Amino acid sequence: MQRSIKFRAWDKKQEVMIPNDQVMHLEFNKEGIVWLGCWVVVADSQGNPEQGLHQIEKEDLELMQFTGLKDKNGREIYEGDIFDCIYHFDGCKKHKLEVVYSDEGARFQMKSYGKCHQPNVEKYIWDMTRQEIIGNVYENPELLRELSK
Repeated sequence: MQRSIKFRAWDKKQEVMIPNDQVMHLEFNKEGIVWLGCWVVVADSQGNPEQGLHQIEKEDLELMQFTGLKDKNGREIYEGDIFDCIYHFDGCKKHKLEVVYSDEGARFQMKSYGKCHQPNVEKYIWDMTRQEIIGNVYENPELLRELSK
């Protein structure tokens, strides 16, 4: 089986998500990522839109990896994506889940926001064909803000 390795990136300066089809080059060294090359439209020094391959330094980006899974609408699931809890029938009406990578388990899993009555809801990514991405932590931080208090 061949696994698809894809990334998307959040550009902290421009405050825009760079989709995986615009991520063209990742430069690594022994400490990790150095910079990202992406095909995007940005403003030049006079504020005019300029399209081309641009370099974004590591301190100005958040890189998110594709999990290899898709939601019920066929959208690719990346780190940082947010879902409503699937256990609405069990009183988890305001519970949200964020996709994160666990170094400890060497796997993608869910981070819980709010209270859920189901054990192990954070440890695994359940049947995503019944789930729908409702946003992500960069473009929709308000989805988690009220639950983080």
